[in-house]
Amino acid sequence: MQTFLHQLTDSLQKEHGEDLSSLNIVFPTRRAGIFFKQELASRATKPFWTPNVFTIQDFIARLSPLLVPDSVSLQFSLYRIYKKYFPLESFDRFYPWGELMLQDFSDIDRYLADASKVFSVVNDLREIEQDFQLPEEELEKLRQFWLSYFAKDPSSLKLEFINTWKHLGSIYFEYRDYLLKQGTAYEGLAFRDVAERIQRAEIKDDGAFNNLVFAGFYALTKTEEVILEHFIKNKGAKIFWDADSYYVDQSHQEAGTFFRKGNLAKENFLWKMDHFATEKKVIEVVGIPLIVGQAKYAGELLDSMLKDPMFKPERTALVLPDENLLFPVLYSLPEEMKEVNVTMGYPLRVTPVYHLFESLVNLRRNQRKESGDQQSYYYKDVLNILNHPYIRLIAPGQIKKFLNEYNKTREIRIEDDRFEETKSEFFLQTFRKLEGGTDLFKWLRGILQLILTAMKEQDFKFHRLESEFVVQFYTHLSRLEDALLKEDINVELETSWFLFREIIQSVKIPFTGEPLKGLQVMGFLETRVLDFDRVILLSVNEDVLPASGNKPSFIPFNIRKAFGLPTFEDQHAVSAYHFYRLLQRAENVHLLYNTESKAIAGGDKSRFLLQLEHELSVAFPDKLKFIEKVVSTPFAEEKINEIRVKKTPEILNVLEKYFDKRSDEGEKFSAKFSASALSSYISCSLKFYFRYLAGLKEQEETREFMEAAGFGKILHRSMQLLYTEHFELSESSFKELELKIDSALDKAIQEELNSDKKLLGKNLLLRNVLRELISKVLKNDKKDAPMQIKSLEKEVCREIEIRDGHKVQLQGIVDRIDDQAGRIRILDYKTGRVNKRNASSMEDLFGDPKFKEQFQATLYAYIVQPDFPGRKMVSGLVTLRDMAKGTWYLNNAEEYSQSALQEFETYLVALINEIFNPEADFTQTSDEKRCTYCPYIGICNRE
Repeated sequence: MQTFLHQLTDSLQKEHGEDLSSLNIVFPTRRAGIFFKQELASRATKPFWTPNVFTIQDFIARLSPLLVPDSVSLQFSLYRIYKKYFPLESFDRFYPWGELMLQDFSDIDRYLADASKVFSVVNDLREIEQDFQLPEEELEKLRQFWLSYFAKDPSSLKLEFINTWKHLGSIYFEYRDYLLKQGTAYEGLAFRDVAERIQRAEIKDDGAFNNLVFAGFYALTKTEEVILEHFIKNKGAKIFWDADSYYVDQSHQEAGTFFRKGNLAKENFLWKMDHFATEKKVIEVVGIPLIVGQAKYAGELLDSMLKDPMFKPERTALVLPDENLLFPVLYSLPEEMKEVNVTMGYPLRVTPVYHLFESLVNLRRNQRKESGDQQSYYYKDVLNILNHPYIRLIAPGQIKKFLNEYNKTREIRIEDDRFEETKSEFFLQTFRKLEGGTDLFKWLRGILQLILTAMKEQDFKFHRLESEFVVQFYTHLSRLEDALLKEDINVELETSWFLFREIIQSVKIPFTGEPLKGLQVMGFLETRVLDFDRVILLSVNEDVLPASGNKPSFIPFNIRKAFGLPTFEDQHAVSAYHFYRLLQRAENVHLLYNTESKAIAGGDKSRFLLQLEHELSVAFPDKLKFIEKVVSTPFAEEKINEIRVKKTPEILNVLEKYFDKRSDEGEKFSAKFSASALSSYISCSLKFYFRYLAGLKEQEETREFMEAAGFGKILHRSMQLLYTEHFELSESSFKELELKIDSALDKAIQEELNSDKKLLGKNLLLRNVLRELISKVLKNDKKDAPMQIKSLEKEVCREIEIRDGHKVQLQGIVDRIDDQAGRIRILDYKTGRVNKRNASSMEDLFGDPKFKEQFQATLYAYIVQPDFPGRKMVSGLVTLRDMAKGTWYLNNAEEYSQSALQEFETYLVALINEIFNPEADFTQTSDEKRCTYCPYIGICNRE
């Protein structure tokens, strides 16, 4: 295969000899120039001077005296003009509109449109014929737009559009004049300046650009046409196109649109070749679900190519129109692919630094001023920062120590003094007070400097790549700060972060490498002018190739069409050209598309693929082998093996902690069987193993709302505080108790939330609910008065012999035991749903977790029975969801008989013996409904 650059070099050396040092060659991209020089070097037999190689932007910059500032500076200067017409518009509201405006102004200048006419307001359709000197076709497009505007009474949206539209022309000219006086320009204006100075014959001929060659261009703007035509006609410059007769000569092929309508391609067309008609090629179109599926398939293709002894990685392009494919593709490359050159940028917005900045901004956004000179931070913001991988590089030991201390208290708001107590430079700098808006930038830069220093000192594994992320953030942050200070614009937190975020959205980090070696991984537009033997192109889906429709613009579609400004139709034609040009010299092409209809870039395969199937393959059946297939991931139901834990000697040794130590020193039992532990075993023996033997506890989190367990704890503690000084209760006692509800409840809330701050929002509503529930409990107890409180939230224990003289201890915390109406009541407060049914048999009590509340209540009665010999005893559940029905008693309020408790003991001993039985494995429950709220559901693959 003879590449375009090979053909270009042949032509230039045929005309100028081997010494091309006097030539000035202009390419669309910088990368094309690198490959051109490599082509020259591959032919050289001795040292030589290379020709001057430029991109079109570099070439214009050499011709224009105007400097092009960075986009932020351009936005600020545009805002200065814009504010004259819209004085109430803040800069952060203006910024996104400013970007659109700059792009529209640049389009107008690149295409030499008359801004006064583009932005004119038509009040009468007759003005179109009188004022606009346009061809009839363009006049009709203009009529259609304004006719739709006049069709009905203008809506508020239309009026808003006109209000903005009527000022855009004035803003354009005033902004343009301002920039030119400063000796600056945006890119489109710089191009227009050169084109108009050429038209006015103001470009001086200093001989710097003799022997000019333009190569590989397509879809020239009007300014580019003027500039190139000037050098071709007046300076003997040459232009080399790269086209194929297939799409140029057929009017319905959008890939050839700009060759057919461009003036420069009509005379001496170099080159229009017949690659599709004369060269054999194989094109495989493959539908694959999801981005990851495409990446893995591309890896498999490369793996098979590596086995081919004729395979040359540098002659193979892996093309990614969607930047989100980059890392899935890199991770899918075969290990044998040693050399890879990536020429597409990685977006800063998806780097870890961006997420760190979001956390830092949230820290300041949610900070509060407390009493005195203190300020506090929301705990989630603090934890997000301290747990960020980059931050943990700075002071890992100090951060770990701080987090350990915090886990003991778990405040919702963390005040300054907590950080000051650390006496750590890192904490003092990260959580310091900010002195005004400008200090924000200093603070952020200081944190970035700490990260960079830590990366260097610790030889961070990904130091080179990750530190580049940090450096890029530091650079753009400094630029924004300089621009804000220069323009004297108020730099509040939200405005600064909004601007910085907008800037970062479009910034990409270029990967560096040896561009002439290894597999070439590149974006779609990076393929311009380059040719490859093998091409793997991913995401060939509609809305990716070609890209989706209209880009945002102030200038409506019909007006763009009327004045020759670019539209989505032109962008589609450009995409079509680059697509076909990439294929025209390739021998083996693999085109992958996403079959997933719900994916962001998936579902509909690109119309380019349909064109290949129904047009190109039909036109050249003897040259083109067209293969189409869909690769589906075979659905295989995952076989989930039952989890069974055998009681090994190690596990049995752990179980021995429940046995009596037979020692007089300290505690006799290392562990005790609670109602929760036994209920856990009844529900699922594997759950008991995970929780009580393997020690897999749920991670404790900071509670900022009184929910679930926290809600119940507060109620239990409130009742304990209320009744602590009132063990003898009569009806008259409850009037005083009602007055103490608020103080008891507030103290319980402070203890649970570990905060004495004023309750707000949801917590305030929940506090009111709790107060109402406590009041209902008191009213219910008043009905049962008089009574004597025996204990509140008391830990009760009882030893029980199970076998061979071994004893274990049962343990529980009984909410309340009282003496009422001649009987001992064991009461348990329940805030959740309760199954108010008595078990029909002891087997149900020990076999069905639906009766866990009844099991717990009976266990407590069994434990405390020896403390009340000869007394009648009942168990009751104080269910707060339906307090109107009063206390619900087990066994229809019948007292426990000695035989019933003896039967309970028999089953209880059997249950505990089963836990110690070496032959009884810990297994998953067969009833998967029990797994719904289990914390170990993920381990068991039952999600």
